[in-house]
This record gives sequence, structure tokens and C-alpha cells, in this order.
Amino acid sequence: MTDLGKLTYFLGMKLLETSKGLMLHQPKYATEILRKFEMLDCNSSVTPADTRLKLEVDESSETVDSTMFRQLIGSLRYFCQTRSDISYAVGY
Repeated sequence: MTDLGKLTYFLGMKLLETSKGLMLHQPKYATEILRKFEMLDCNSSVTPADTRLKLEVDESSETVDSTMFRQLIGSLRYFCQTRSDISYAVGY
């Protein structure tokens, strides 16, 4: 058995030890998601979704790649483990 020291990175989650305990976050994973889906230059938002939003089908728009959409939603759902504030927007 080998002592590798304190755990700092596990399954894409970075662990930081603070005076209040451990903190999980995923800065590298968030950057990878933004890069993969070409959203590095997007605008940030304090509130990730408008709660009064009504989604509608736009027949005139181009079709969306269903595989890419599923990958995006899956990535965001995994990201929700450390960012519960985006759970509503991802689920909607």
C-alpha cells in the first residue's frame, strides 16, 4: 500500500480543504464543457434560467443534432453534482 497524500482530485471533481470542511467544485470540467460545445465566449448570467419561461417549438428553425444535444444535457447533469444552482435550468 502506498500513501499518495490527501485527496485533491476525484472523478473530475476538485476537493479543497477549507476551515469549514471540504469543498467540491469542477472548474476544469466546466471549461471542458464550454470548449466542447463552443460556448467559451458566451455571456455569463447570475440566474441561469427565467422561471417564467415558456418553451415552444419553432418549426422554421434548423434541426438540432440529437446526439450532441444528449451529450450536452448529460454533461450538464453530471455538472449539477457540484452546482445545484443550475439544476432547475438543466432539468427544464
